[in-house]
Amino acid sequence: MDLEILNSAVRISTPLVFAAMGGLLTYQAGMLNIALDGFMIVAAFTAVATAYFTGSLELALLAAILASMLLAALMAMFNIKFRAHIFIAGTAVTFLAYGLTALLLKGVLGQDGVFTSDRIPTFPVIHLPVIENIPIIGEIFSGHTILVYVAYVFVPIVAWTLYQTKWGLQLRVVGEAPEAAAAAGINVDWVKFQAMLLSGLFCGFAGAYLSLAYVSLFANKMTNERGLIALAAIFFARGNPYLTAMVAILFGTATALSVRLPQVTGLAPQLLQLIPYVVTVLALVLVGWRTTRARSRHSAWRFDIG
Repeated sequence: MDLEILNSAVRISTPLVFAAMGGLLTYQAGMLNIALDGFMIVAAFTAVATAYFTGSLELALLAAILASMLLAALMAMFNIKFRAHIFIAGTAVTFLAYGLTALLLKGVLGQDGVFTSDRIPTFPVIHLPVIENIPIIGEIFSGHTILVYVAYVFVPIVAWTLYQTKWGLQLRVVGEAPEAAAAAGINVDWVKFQAMLLSGLFCGFAGAYLSLAYVSLFANKMTNERGLIALAAIFFARGNPYLTAMVAILFGTATALSVRLPQVTGLAPQLLQLIPYVVTVLALVLVGWRTTRARSRHSAWRFDIG
């Protein structure tokens, strides 16, 4: 595998890592957040529109995060306050996000499908002073935008928060035993609401990265099911932040291969573009097999005890 593929894998994995960290927090809180794509698409549009009108990357990033967190608050209200099923609420929020961004793309920016402009600023690449001179490592990890490095720095921060702080303990207890958490005086709904808001924050970073760093444009449904791939990484890793990030990088590498291999092998690009989705399906099949096997062992153990 050449270094160009690995360098691309780091970039391609970045939105997956962001989304996976956000989805992981709701997963730990006992919520299946299938609206990650919706959060990201709203953030991506808001980032492009803000950058286009203001010329400020800082304002664009802030606006993207706020827009994503606002949609996350709506999702939390549906599920926590009105007790809507999390799957139904997530589906509704995602469709709302896709429809709203398509409408605003036409109404505000006057385009259908895709919007790009020379007026849209983009995040510059950063060449790390020490790392770029290290053979192999420098070629892989240097020369990315600031958001790439932020994504990977967030992984140990999330891990530390989950396992070394009181809030992280409360979050995990809420996800594993909400009744016991409530009996211990923890406000279960508030903790879940916070987890959903933080999920929106991470997806805000992911959406801004997609439209202002990965590419410099906005396109309808440009998230391309990255939220579902992030969920697959979470399930495969069983909510472990470090392993989740590693699986997200694996999916990113599969995507990088699907882009690179047509140039090397001459095979049809349409066929090779299926690689990341095949990897995702295989990961989910493995998760299902592992879960079924664990349940069978548990049932056999109970039978032996009985």
